[in-house]
Amino acid sequence: MSLGDSILGGLRSIVLIEERLQRLNESLANLRREAVAAVADHEKRLIRLETIIELHRPDGTTLRIASPGGGAGE
Repeated sequence: MSLGDSILGGLRSIVLIEERLQRLNESLANLRREAVAAVADHEKRLIRLETIIELHRPDGTTLRIASPGGGAGE
């Protein structure tokens, strides 16, 4: 193998590595977006559960924010 062939082989390897790194970077970006979306969804669900727990009183009654007949000013 001549020096030129070795140089070309090395350049091909570099190009292949660069392409693989780009695909890996895209895959990681997709995974990151999915993870962020999943965390946001879980956070919303947790907030709903916390609200349900806070609204229920120890004696079994439910805390009402507004009166059943109308607005808060009544």
